[in-house]
Amino acid sequence: MRLPLKTEYACQVLAQLALTYDKDGVRQVEDLASAEDLSANYSVQILTTLRQAGLVNSRRGKNGGYQLARHPDEISLAEIAIAMEGETLVQSSPGNEGMSAAPVHAAWLRVNEAMLESCREISLTELIASPAEDTGAQDWVI
Repeated sequence: MRLPLKTEYACQVLAQLALTYDKDGVRQVEDLASAEDLSANYSVQILTTLRQAGLVNSRRGKNGGYQLARHPDEISLAEIAIAMEGETLVQSSPGNEGMSAAPVHAAWLRVNEAMLESCREISLTELIASPAEDTGAQDWVI
């Protein structure tokens, strides 16, 4: 299973916004995209989805940009993943054929719920990289 890149990038963009949450400022798309080495167009798509989910606020105009809608401690990894992917993080079709189809599907549903539960325990604050720490970036592959 792979975490979709769009969800991972959403986490990165939100982590950037979390860095300046206490400063009451807004961050422009170009700044966020540059900090995370993303295209500005792709970042706008991500931020639009996050705004629709109520995770970020946007401000128009010359001094416009984006900011978190709530404190980083109040935004969970589950909320981010659900905003980007919906409730189903682990894709499994119910499958009508075969004696084992229903139990296999049920097992994957349990895995999905366990993943969501784990994601609920991780706040955006935990995703903020400290400049002094080695993040040891890993590919999120199970």
